[in-house]
Amino acid sequence: MSKVLIVEDDRNYREILAKVLAKEGIEVMCAEDGQRAVDILLEKDVDLIILDLLMPNMDGVNFYYHLKNTIKKDIPVVILTNLIEAPYPSGVKDFIIKANVSLAELVGKIKLHLSQVNYTKKS
Repeated sequence: MSKVLIVEDDRNYREILAKVLAKEGIEVMCAEDGQRAVDILLEKDVDLIILDLLMPNMDGVNFYYHLKNTIKKDIPVVILTNLIEAPYPSGVKDFIIKANVSLAELVGKIKLHLSQVNYTKKS
């Protein structure tokens, strides 16, 4: 079973996305900010991180650079934000503007990225 960590401070958006992904058979963990995501990653392994950029405590950019300087640096990250002119850290798997994608399209993109991760693990 694929595992996704959603790092998103908007509780409603986070919960809706988590429910839809769970219905697709994906194990979902959620964090409301980057610091909570770090705590989760200290205890759990995930296949993909869905990351908002604007969050309290530790924002998405700081979390991303923290992640890339740890043993978990190979986890693919999809940026999901409404910031059109956001900093685009090098190495992210995808950069998605929330307002420009439907929930169904977003789930499709997440599943595509997970299939690529799972293919790489099998190879």
